[in-house]
Amino acid sequence: MRPLIIIMVFFMGLLVGGCARTPFQPALCLPVKGLDPRAVREQFSRLIPEKFQLVNTIVFTYGQYTFSAIGYTDIDSQKNAFTVAGINPLGVKLFELAGDSQGVECRFALEEFARHGNFAQAVADDIRRIYFDRLPSPEARVRKKKYRIIFRQPGTEGTLEYVFAGADNLLVEKNCYQENNRLWSISYYEYQQKDGKFHPTGIILNNHHYHYRLTLRLKEIRS
Repeated sequence: MRPLIIIMVFFMGLLVGGCARTPFQPALCLPVKGLDPRAVREQFSRLIPEKFQLVNTIVFTYGQYTFSAIGYTDIDSQKNAFTVAGINPLGVKLFELAGDSQGVECRFALEEFARHGNFAQAVADDIRRIYFDRLPSPEARVRKKKYRIIFRQPGTEGTLEYVFAGADNLLVEKNCYQENNRLWSISYYEYQQKDGKFHPTGIILNNHHYHYRLTLRLKEIRS
């Protein structure tokens, strides 16, 4: 992964960034004492879309450096499949990937990306972390804090943690732990509704192992 980060940092054309700030509003802190966790999970299962297409702006942050791109993402969670493409702010296509339960296919990538075999898998892993498996299992362990309901269960990379909070009791965090060390975390912000389904306007993924951050801001819901 680290060679990929270096390429992304120096090839994409960087801007020196300041301290990372959260550009989205966090969920309201409302007591969850009277809520039934099973009802919260069931409600969320009805609100998340199974198939959708999105256009996002993406900011990749690594240390003091940042770069921006535009991402086009097509998700079909029923088929466990996705397609994602990225272009830079000048309109140059950077990559196009497709994935399903069988693996990931690199349909196009600039040479600087394609020569590193971990590029397609790294992007696919982050897409899956963000958009797939957002609903905890009915068998997940549950505990309540004052303003949060937390589900924990085993996952392929470690222990997964789902945090629900806010006025609508939606998913606001998804974390992965290995031996009590947080491997990665995702925060979901400012959900908006379309056709009865909810989409987060803002998403921040922090990879605590490789020390990079992805900030996605929703621009358009196409389906």
